[in-house]
Amino acid sequence: MGASHWSHPGTRAAFWAGVRDTVAVVPSYLPFALVCGVASVNAGLSTSAAMALPALVFAGSSQAVLTQFIQSSASLWVAILSGCVINLRMAVYSAALSPKVKQFSTGERMLIAAFLIDNSFAFMQKRELANPKDPHLIAYYAGLTAVFWPSWLLFCMVGIFAGNIVPASWQLEFAIPLSFIAILAGSVRSVPMAAAAAVGGLASIFLFALPLKLGLVAACLAGLLAGLVMEKGVQWWTTRKAG
Repeated sequence: MGASHWSHPGTRAAFWAGVRDTVAVVPSYLPFALVCGVASVNAGLSTSAAMALPALVFAGSSQAVLTQFIQSSASLWVAILSGCVINLRMAVYSAALSPKVKQFSTGERMLIAAFLIDNSFAFMQKRELANPKDPHLIAYYAGLTAVFWPSWLLFCMVGIFAGNIVPASWQLEFAIPLSFIAILAGSVRSVPMAAAAAVGGLASIFLFALPLKLGLVAACLAGLLAGLVMEKGVQWWTTRKAG
């Protein structure tokens, strides 16, 4: 993206709109980020490694899963694979954004993808609904990222340094599944999503004993498959009724 593009008044306005929208919700990151920071220290990561994790991964769910697997002495590759499976939904987000970034170079598209998170995608979808052919959508996304990423990193760092003084007996990691439950409660708004949540949850219970902690990976895949099958079923039923 050239300098001339950023000098356009509409581009600058979209960027600052993203910053303003993000500032309103970024405080909600604090509890989860603190827990992720504390969990990374309790998992045995060095301070430098714990600080690098949120900076490079920038995905709270994957970060939480990684630290939990490391703490349970699972293989590092299994932990990384599990984090990737947790973020499979980003592939769907990327597919939706693909037409909007085709004019950018490969390096620019990779940079855009690196900072894509749930909240950013939701804000972009909302903005696009209000202005379907917004030419400055990526500038708006840049404004979102300019606040989301450093805020997450800062909040995690507070948790990392607090983790050195908070007793492990407090077991703050318990807040991680509670955070996921809170996210899930507000996200399940359709039959396919409910099916994915139910099947994934049950599978995680029945497959918990799989070696190398692969139960979570298998449960994620089972939930994803259930959601896709249910979505196809709903589409078929809707088409049949319309016919």
